[in-house]
Amino acid sequence: MPNVFDKEKSKIVKGLAILLLLVYHLFENAELVQSLNVNYSPFPLEGFLTFTGFGNICVSVFVFLTAYGISAGLLNTPQITVGDAYRQAARRFLKLVIQFFILYVSVNLLWCGIFDYDGLYGMHKQGFLYMLSDAVGFSQFFGTPTMNMTWWYMKVAYILIFLVPAMAFVVRKTGYSMLLMAFLMPFAVSMDTDIQRYFFVAAFGVCAVYGKWPDRMFARKLHPVLKWLLGLAVLVISVLVRQNYVVYHTYVAYVDAPIVLAVLYFACQVLGSIPILAKILSFIGSHSMNIYLVHTFFYMSLWRDFIYSFRHAGLIFIALLVTTLLYSVVLEFVKKVAVKIYRKLREK
Repeated sequence: MPNVFDKEKSKIVKGLAILLLLVYHLFENAELVQSLNVNYSPFPLEGFLTFTGFGNICVSVFVFLTAYGISAGLLNTPQITVGDAYRQAARRFLKLVIQFFILYVSVNLLWCGIFDYDGLYGMHKQGFLYMLSDAVGFSQFFGTPTMNMTWWYMKVAYILIFLVPAMAFVVRKTGYSMLLMAFLMPFAVSMDTDIQRYFFVAAFGVCAVYGKWPDRMFARKLHPVLKWLLGLAVLVISVLVRQNYVVYHTYVAYVDAPIVLAVLYFACQVLGSIPILAKILSFIGSHSMNIYLVHTFFYMSLWRDFIYSFRHAGLIFIALLVTTLLYSVVLEFVKKVAVKIYRKLREK
């Protein structure tokens, strides 16, 4: 079967996922919405919060895509050894550390006069070590201070780099039994809370590669109207099921896995079927990591008054999206220029 779920479709899904993240964080609960006088018309408050709460699925989407991307390279290369897999993992890890460090530096170059470093990290050698830990995304590992609470995800991202290859080799040997093991593992082994939360989703992503689930899902020939109706119906059902109080607070770690497939289908078969919308989502998706890592500064602390000054939920969302997207575009441009200058200097 040809590879239907390619990198371009993955970008489209990432684009939708980061939009869901922004919606979730901006309008997380009724107290926040009402205290800031957010206009959420024409929707009732309960329906509005049900949708914004569903935005929390975004992290599971990113975990799934990470597991899918890493394991696809391994499972589609039968001759690869464990040593080769973990050498790849080490390079991927180092690249992510460098990317995060560059973003950390960019944030601090812009706003160094605003941050209270002594109050956050402390002074002298201890403060420097805490800052260094935060600058490479290790603060969550060591329980040290961080200037951005959403950077907790870096711990999950780093662990996935080394966990997924092991899962891929297990799937190669045991097949779908991996899902049962992943389901039972948190009950048998003490795990970090964040890893336990997304362990089954990661395993599901690896099994999705093994069974070519997205490819089979997208390869089905349906009339465009049926694709739209099916995509919308599946998404609505997913929102209602996941946001049920009992499901969300008890089974969400497992329910998220199949619901991610529903998000994939909706993103690619419904939104992705509109060329201009597909390009926009793909572009946003290519900047999703930077947006994830900086958006908290804009909506929660540094530019909070500006972002929420637009009052209407749609305008608030657009303000945060445009601001963070511009930040990412400029950052990536500066990085490219810096790389070109470095290469020219090396040539000389």
